[in-house]
Amino acid sequence: MDVKNHRILQHSLEILEFVAKSSRPVTFKEICDVTDLPKSTVHNLVLTLSNLDFLTKKPNYSEYSIGLKCFEVGNSYLSSNPFYSMAKETTADVSDRSNETAHFAILNHTDVVYLYKYESKQPLRIASHVGKRIPAHATAIGKALLSGYSDEEIRGLYQNQELISLTPNTITSLEMLLDQIRQIRITQLAYETEESSPYIKCIATPIWNRQHATIAALSISMPVYRGEENMDQMAGILIDAKHQLESILTTLDI
Repeated sequence: MDVKNHRILQHSLEILEFVAKSSRPVTFKEICDVTDLPKSTVHNLVLTLSNLDFLTKKPNYSEYSIGLKCFEVGNSYLSSNPFYSMAKETTADVSDRSNETAHFAILNHTDVVYLYKYESKQPLRIASHVGKRIPAHATAIGKALLSGYSDEEIRGLYQNQELISLTPNTITSLEMLLDQIRQIRITQLAYETEESSPYIKCIATPIWNRQHATIAALSISMPVYRGEENMDQMAGILIDAKHQLESILTTLDI
């Protein structure tokens, strides 16, 4: 039996998701526009979310950003899974060994969601953050995550969905994406160059549980000019980390 969502709760969560996805504070008008609700209803929802610290209102402005309570709830998601705590240490180690930025992520539908990021000590920074979503087809870590699906399952995921272009180098052909993923299944390594961000290249590997299901992925991101000579070394660091995490997973029911 299908159970319909509670409309007010659904709208509240949609507001949180909209604000969370924005790289800047959003205005009350923008929230009204995206929800298509009466202003009085939006005002009550935003006021309640702000009073409960799920949203933060910018002083003297009608602008809102994500509040501390969202961080607390999100952090409890990570701490409730013992594997994620262990993966945090491994991601930090990957960053230290490579001297580049390392990410740990999971797949949600056709998006990558970053759970951990460890920044390189190098002067150039990678424009990503924990909790950020990015289309899986445009990233090495996303392709690594998709490699756990069969071709038919991937076709189903992208049925009636366009592969959007983030840069001129982004793959927008499902057949080209599938060709790459077939290779990833063999090598356990995924690559991309300036497909998600200009001047950045990435290498990634999927993490398997005991049933050989892909449950997460690790990546190393670096400027294009720094990656040409070091890709074999980066691949070795990732494969070492993959084996370490998969060894942990053999003791966990995940």
